[in-house]
Amino acid sequence: MFEKLKEAIGRLLSGSAEEPFTCDTRTFDLKIKCAKCGEVIPVRIDRDHEIQPQYDEDAEEGDQPTEWLLHKEIVGANCQNIIHFTLRFGCDHGLMSSSIEGGEFLTPELEAGRHGSGEDT
Repeated sequence: MFEKLKEAIGRLLSGSAEEPFTCDTRTFDLKIKCAKCGEVIPVRIDRDHEIQPQYDEDAEEGDQPTEWLLHKEIVGANCQNIIHFTLRFGCDHGLMSSSIEGGEFLTPELEAGRHGSGEDT
């Protein structure tokens, strides 16, 4: 089982700078560091249930989404600091941008993709 997990994480984190961060598996794991207490919090994302499709304002029934969005709030075990983060994916599920408030991403691809005015530490 450990080998399968190691292989899945390797696929998740592999790729060159020219290729977008993508996820071929249904779930993927992130690590986030709390800005208040320093706790490293593991987070599992279920792509099929937590990432929501976004449509153009003038979209009609049957239109494809223009992007996929994940909003998540987490709290660690050591303090009550609420960490908010957002990930935006393109139609190919490649990471377009990420933002975080109250913590920082410890996953290199997410940190590199972070945009916006959110607090990053």
